[in-house]
Amino acid sequence: MFEKSLTDLIQGLRANKRNESEYIQTSLQEIQAEVQMSDMHIKSTAIDKLNYLHMLGYDMNWANFNIIEVMASSRFSEKRSGYLAATQSFHQETDVLMLTTNLVRKDLASSNVMEVSVALDGLAQIVTPEQATDLFDDVMAVLGHSRPYIRKKALACLYKLVLRYPEGLHAFVPRLKDTLDDPDPSVVSSAVSVICELARTNPRNYLPLAPKLYHLLNSSTNNWMLIKIVKLFASLTPIEPRLAKKLHGPLSQLVCNTSAMSLLYECIHTAVVGDIISVPIPVQDNTGRDVDFAELCASKLEMFYESHDHNLCYVGLVTLAQLQARRPDLVVNQYNSLVRCLDHPDLSIRMRAIEVASGMATRKTLTKMVKRLMSQLILSNTIVLQPSSTIGSQISNTDDYSDDYSPGNGHALPKFDSSGASLTSAQGSIVSPRSAAKGNIADPADSPEYRTAVVNAILDMCSRQSYANMTSFEWYVATLVDLVYVSGVDVGREIGEKLLDVTVRVRQVREFSVKMVRRLLSDSTLVSHIIPDSANAKVLTTAAYILGEYCTLVPTSVDDVQILLPASLGRLDGDQQATFVQAAMKVYTNWLQDVSGYWSSDIWELVRSVTSSVMTRLSELVLDSSTSAEDRDTPNVEALVAAMPLQASSRVRQFIEITKAVSMATSNMSDSAPPICSELHSLFTVYELNPVSAAAQGKVPVPEGLDLDTPIGDPIPDTSRIVMPPSPPLQSSQTRRRSSHSEKTTSKPQRDRKNDPYYLGGRGHSEKDELSSRRDQDLADLPDVDDIPVVALDLGGAQKMQDQAAKTSKGKKKKSKSGKKHHRKTRERSPSPPPISVDIVGDEDMPDAADGPAATDPLKAGSAQQQQQQQQQQA
Repeated sequence: MFEKSLTDLIQGLRANKRNESEYIQTSLQEIQAEVQMSDMHIKSTAIDKLNYLHMLGYDMNWANFNIIEVMASSRFSEKRSGYLAATQSFHQETDVLMLTTNLVRKDLASSNVMEVSVALDGLAQIVTPEQATDLFDDVMAVLGHSRPYIRKKALACLYKLVLRYPEGLHAFVPRLKDTLDDPDPSVVSSAVSVICELARTNPRNYLPLAPKLYHLLNSSTNNWMLIKIVKLFASLTPIEPRLAKKLHGPLSQLVCNTSAMSLLYECIHTAVVGDIISVPIPVQDNTGRDVDFAELCASKLEMFYESHDHNLCYVGLVTLAQLQARRPDLVVNQYNSLVRCLDHPDLSIRMRAIEVASGMATRKTLTKMVKRLMSQLILSNTIVLQPSSTIGSQISNTDDYSDDYSPGNGHALPKFDSSGASLTSAQGSIVSPRSAAKGNIADPADSPEYRTAVVNAILDMCSRQSYANMTSFEWYVATLVDLVYVSGVDVGREIGEKLLDVTVRVRQVREFSVKMVRRLLSDSTLVSHIIPDSANAKVLTTAAYILGEYCTLVPTSVDDVQILLPASLGRLDGDQQATFVQAAMKVYTNWLQDVSGYWSSDIWELVRSVTSSVMTRLSELVLDSSTSAEDRDTPNVEALVAAMPLQASSRVRQFIEITKAVSMATSNMSDSAPPICSELHSLFTVYELNPVSAAAQGKVPVPEGLDLDTPIGDPIPDTSRIVMPPSPPLQSSQTRRRSSHSEKTTSKPQRDRKNDPYYLGGRGHSEKDELSSRRDQDLADLPDVDDIPVVALDLGGAQKMQDQAAKTSKGKKKKSKSGKKHHRKTRERSPSPPPISVDIVGDEDMPDAADGPAATDPLKAGSAQQQQQQQQQQA
């Protein structure tokens, strides 16, 4: 009567806030004593308190067996406490779960409705694969219960059971079909919910239920059940296209008449994903006018993404993107409504709006859409790079910025003062003064994820269908250059690929592209912070390639050679350095070809000066690539060039040789330009670079007479299948030792040459053929095993040796009687047996140590002979 109840425990926790942990530890000790009592009421109360503490984070797995005891109580209130605690603490690895199988089976067969209900709830939470197999039939029997409340819970429990026991679906699906005719609407709704969940994995299994589901769609008035049925048809219609025409009428009526937004959304979503909108049957709207079902769905979707509810706006944009894939003409008409979603404060809604906007761009709306997206990047609080003044004059007031933005027109980017736009890193961010004025309010446009999505959307809508929507390629190139400054994310590779693609494929824009990339490469702020993995390094590498490849399209300038060999070039990787150096070679030779047309003494001095500065810059580049201080003090250009990456070193070698040749040709003043000055650039202009399709190689016909199957040269023999000859018969030990010693002594110089890994033998093809034929003849002369006669062997000498060995062993047994352990120690201290000389085929491939100690050191050979004599005496 003095035990604390659950209410007392809660009140005690509130009264002991300062020493709560001490109070809980004291309570746990009391609970441990209470669960051991025989009074089931006290035990049940203790489990209630323990369950409450478990929800606060304290472990109760130590009382699992006590929980099962409470579950087996005859009182429902105590049984409910036990099942509640089991659902809270039991898991798949609980060792006492096997004890609950018969207990649950007993409760399922109880006449008390509440006990059956609590057993179904508890089993659905703690079921294991073994329990699902054992109790599946028992739960199936409960489906025929007289109470709808139990039938509904049995359906939900069976869903959890078939997840653990999939084989039960064969018996469960027919009962599900019968349950759809249940007179109670709650049971039918529960059955539809279970079917909808099961159909997510394999909807084809539930296609036979379509007639009954269609009947429920037309007869039911429960919106939640209608939502489940419509979602179920969304997964069945792609499997059975004939359902689209059947569902056209019911869904169109629901779209026109329902006021529930959830049901309206599911109907529109099912009509779109099931392609019901393509059925050529007119629909009457609320005014009685015949309209296309797709147009009706598009107009209804506008209610969603114009709603102030963020959830409705999001799902409306998701379905609008799906509608756009099937009927893009319907989405284009809603441009103004969609643009407003691009300024939504919710980042996820902006992302979905960009996805739709990327697909709705046309020749008329492309420029306006890109301006809108670029303005968000420019007016955000994050600007990665402040552009150089060479791009054009910059506007001073960012708040007055509007859709009048036009890339490359002199109003490309906002202007910040020195305090708000101090550049620290090409990969870092610059906070503009506008952020301080707004109180550092989070702007979705500052998110790297959103900025990446904006840049990818701009690139996608401009280049879709081979630039079908493009009206001005110069505008597109200027946009790409502006994206380098305002993107703020690592999309340099994508921007560079698009810039290179449009320059190579569109001849008319090449000259403008060269001018724009020249401005990029001339920006000291942009170039001085390049590193191999930075975004601007990838763009500048592409810019260098374009400037070098199409340098003949613009007036030549000696400054182009300098901007292609910047001081920060040594920090790039090998491929990027090679691109810059190759482009500098092309620009340099093009400049030489141009100035050779109006040769004079001033031009001669200019060529000498430029060539000398290029050689100096190449030497600095080689030294920048070397990190050793010793190499910088005593530079060895040839060694340092060889140590550079292979791609860059080959280009640097070529450039150095070109500058040496020019320097030698212009060492003396002449009236006309040396021929080398006008001929060097022809090395790079023999063939014109044209775009090649990815599948172009497959269209090239194979020339007649070309055989690609016949191997070139004789086939390499497979040495793994060569049969080695058998080893010669063993000789006696004395003869074998003498012959081995004499052979190694007489042929030691020859053996040393054979063991030398750098010695190449002089054996010719004739000697190899002779050895091979001799080997085959030896194999053929071997007698058959069955022809070998069985003879008696003379074992007289061997018998004497065995008798002597027996006498010696008897003497040892008398001296040593300490057992097996002492015998093992004696064997370990005995000298090892001498190495046996074995004839190895191909011994010229073996190391010196394989020939035995007698061949290398006479002292070791003598000690080996002494050890052999001692062993024979012991034997």
